[in-house]
Amino acid sequence: MATCGRLKIGNGSFLRTQVGRFDNRRQVAYNIFLEALTLQLRLQQFADSALPIGGAAHSFGIESLVDAGLLDLNGLECFLAGYIEETGALEAAYCSASCELAGAGEPDLGKWLGWNTELAARKLARESRDASAAMGRRFLELAARASNIDLLWLAQERAGEIQLATAFGLVAGAMGLQSGPAAAAFLQQSLATLVSCCQRLLPLGQTRAHEILWNLKPAIVEAASRGARTPPAFMPCFTPLLDVASARHPALHTRLFIS
Repeated sequence: MATCGRLKIGNGSFLRTQVGRFDNRRQVAYNIFLEALTLQLRLQQFADSALPIGGAAHSFGIESLVDAGLLDLNGLECFLAGYIEETGALEAAYCSASCELAGAGEPDLGKWLGWNTELAARKLARESRDASAAMGRRFLELAARASNIDLLWLAQERAGEIQLATAFGLVAGAMGLQSGPAAAAFLQQSLATLVSCCQRLLPLGQTRAHEILWNLKPAIVEAASRGARTPPAFMPCFTPLLDVASARHPALHTRLFIS
């Protein structure tokens, strides 16, 4: 038996114990990594603008702006940046609050339902309000079926008019996500949907479309950050031109979109 200082090394049991503990810690860390990666992939799936919730059928007033000659390709990126700063930040606040509520020990669905009503009231144009409600309802149903999370089934049963931003936040929180990343993913989905809409209304190619999405990532992060630290009721939003354009959408002679 060899001796090293005061440590006696006999049959190697001490070393095997230490190696075993190290392997266990490594396995635990690896399992945590796999869980986080799986969660990230699921978030990316729900944040996909191609999700079958009806996003491709709505322009949220953009079609009216293009028809009136108030929006063209040259001003599109600036317009979308302003949209994120105003409407995006507002919806990010409701998304973040819903996410934090769902992650609480005993989520208060009554409070969440109140946020849906409040956000709907802040969408002045009926067309945009109805579009968000239709997409929110479909999103919540899809997420409940895919995840089979009890909270989402309960929310779907109790809810009347569900706004997309609050539904996205509730789903993200029920999955265990933090409010900041959830709000950013929601805004990414919203922006990608609008850019896709603009590709059908304007001479906007794939390359330029992705340049715009790339350039506006900092604006998304800023809006999501504002939303995460601001109570929904205190988040300002002022978009009169877009509200009026959305309201006059049904009067267009020819329409590609529902809203």
